[in-house]
Amino acid sequence: MTTVPTEQPSSPGQTERKPLSNLAQRILTGLLLLPVVLGAVIIGGLPLTGLVSAIVLIGVLEFFQLARNRAIHGRAVLGVPMALAVIISFHINELIVAAAALLVGTAAAALIDRRSGRTPWQSALTALVTVVGVIYIAVPAGLLIVLRAQPDGLVWVLIVLAITWGTDSFAYIGGRLWGRTPLAPLLSPKKTREGALVGVLGGIIPAIILLVVGGQVSPLAIIMILIGPFIAILGDLVESGLKRAFDVKDSAIPGLEIFPGHGGVLDRVDALILVTTFCFFYIRLFL
Repeated sequence: MTTVPTEQPSSPGQTERKPLSNLAQRILTGLLLLPVVLGAVIIGGLPLTGLVSAIVLIGVLEFFQLARNRAIHGRAVLGVPMALAVIISFHINELIVAAAALLVGTAAAALIDRRSGRTPWQSALTALVTVVGVIYIAVPAGLLIVLRAQPDGLVWVLIVLAITWGTDSFAYIGGRLWGRTPLAPLLSPKKTREGALVGVLGGIIPAIILLVVGGQVSPLAIIMILIGPFIAILGDLVESGLKRAFDVKDSAIPGLEIFPGHGGVLDRVDALILVTTFCFFYIRLFL
């Protein structure tokens, strides 16, 4: 006789554990990481460089992972030490080290690829992707280190973070609550114009507060803050475009998901990359 298996009833008092929602994971991750990041930023120096280096190295690995086993790819074995050399060069304020690392690494990537039997054109593309990956991630991180080392660097770095985090967080909340109209459906179907608008306000308000508290109020500084959230949204869309081009959901490497609910490192720093670059050069030129 065939018996039909039945579900075993739960024991008294036993409840089924449900996995945390994406929103709950994002909030919990943010609460855990916020003190670490702010502590490193406030202290500056080696603690900040160490934290930035760890994030950059994982980010570089994620970048090369996106194109792994594809015709156009980068060399992670060269990109990782190149990125570390770039960060060190910004920390010690010797940019010649970064320039040398980028030149040598690019040449080595092309040579190794060529010796593996690929065409000169393919080798050139491999070298190009390798150096682009390093520049895209490590150079903005180095600029953040340099910006923090300035006399008023703490205020400016906190403003950069406020613009980035405020825009990202409030765009997410605004999109969930009121999102209706796609912002860029070809790049990221889930992002909405309503969410982006809330994100812009969420990036501007805390940055203005920090500007006032830090005593850096000026018309040019306010203009930078008004532009900043749009740069953050652009940075997010650039990363979305990369993921769509390589047909991946997020950039996380299996086993290195250090931001539960947020995807990979690149998913978290995509906006920060462009905001840091924009603010660094704006401050240098106008403030």
